Amino acid sequence: MLHMLKLSKKAEYALISLQHIASLDDQAPASAREIAEHYNIPPDILGKVMQALTRAEIVESIQGAKGGYRLRRSLADMVLGEVLEAVDGPVHVAPCTGDHYSCDQELACNIKQPISRLQAHLQNFVFSLSLETLAQCKDGRFHLKVPTLSEDNGYVLFEEEE
Repeated sequence: MLHMLKLSKKAEYALISLQHIASLDDQAPASAREIAEHYNIPPDILGKVMQALTRAEIVESIQGAKGGYRLRRSLADMVLGEVLEAVDGPVHVAPCTGDHYSCDQELACNIKQPISRLQAHLQNFVFSLSLETLAQCKDGRFHLKVPTLSEDNGYVLFEEEE
């Protein structure tokens, strides 16, 4: 069985929906039904995702016969981290990086510090990656800035991918 850090289905559906809404002419509202049908997303799950995005003020809900959802900001002004937190809650690489967690290994844990550092890098990355950058794809590949470790306070610096 393969285990990895990965996006949840709800996060994928949120990103698909935001990209779809951004692609519409003149910021016309998109209905959840239209998005669900176009991308074969279960309507009940998409409805909950769109409610979460509305509560997080990422999209606005337009009522009425021609209603739907519109972006509150451009994709350039949204970051991956805020979308992930809106639909899934706080982003954590391991349970021990969250609040109010304890485990049997806590006192003797020899990986807590490296995991905490990884958590900081993950947070820095997802909260610096705009949805516009994420959506840019050339030759079937994303051309993102790749995170590299720095000697300076353990923060992530970015360098262009070759």
